[in-house]
Amino acid sequence: MENCDIQTLHQLCYQLEFHIQLRINSFRLLWQQTPPHYLLLELLFCLLTPQSNANVCWEKALELFNSGKLYNGTIEEISTIIHPVRFKNNKAKYIKKAVNLFGDSSLKKFLQGSDIYAIRDKLVASVDGLGYKESSHFLRNIGIGLELAILDRHILRCLKDFHVIDTIPETLTPQRYKDIEHAMQDFCKSIEIPISHLDFIFWYSKKKSLFK
Repeated sequence: MENCDIQTLHQLCYQLEFHIQLRINSFRLLWQQTPPHYLLLELLFCLLTPQSNANVCWEKALELFNSGKLYNGTIEEISTIIHPVRFKNNKAKYIKKAVNLFGDSSLKKFLQGSDIYAIRDKLVASVDGLGYKESSHFLRNIGIGLELAILDRHILRCLKDFHVIDTIPETLTPQRYKDIEHAMQDFCKSIEIPISHLDFIFWYSKKKSLFK
C-alpha cells in the first residue's frame, strides 16, 4: 500500500464503516437465518476463487447453483458451467466431492462447534481444494469466522508494507499461515481496527470497491 500509514487506515475505516458493517451483518444473517443449502453456495464460491477473479467466481457459483446440475451433473458438465474460471477441471472435481460429502443440508451440522480454529482445521482436512485461506474466506463469508485472516497475496503484501511480516513467503504451511494470522490479529489489536474490517480496507485500497 503505497503512501499509506496507520492514520490512513483509520480514515478508511471511518469512511467505509457503514458499508463494511452491512457486509458483515449479511454474513451473520446467512448463518443465522438463511436456509442451510445456501451455505453450500458460499463453499462453491470459495472453491472457485484460487487464482481467479472473485466477481467471475461468484457469477459462476450462482450459475452452477441455479443450473440444476449441482447435485446430479457430471464433472464435465460442472466444468463447462464454471468456465472461464482457472483450473476448471480440478475445481469441478472438488465441487463434486464437496456436494457428495455434504448434500444440501449437512454442511451446517458439520460446522457446529465453539472453536472456529478447530472447525477450520476440520474443513481443510475434509474438503479437497480448500486450504487455510479458502477455509478462512468461507467461514468469514458465512459469519462465523470473522476473526480469521484471509491471507492471499494482496493481504500479505499489505502486511509486509506495515512491517507485520518481514517477507512474503513463497508457500504457506499450516503453521506459517497460523503464525502470520496471529501477527495480523496482534497488529489489528494494536491499531484498534477489527481484522474483519482491515481485510476489507486492504482490498478497498486496491480495488476501490467492497465485495466478498
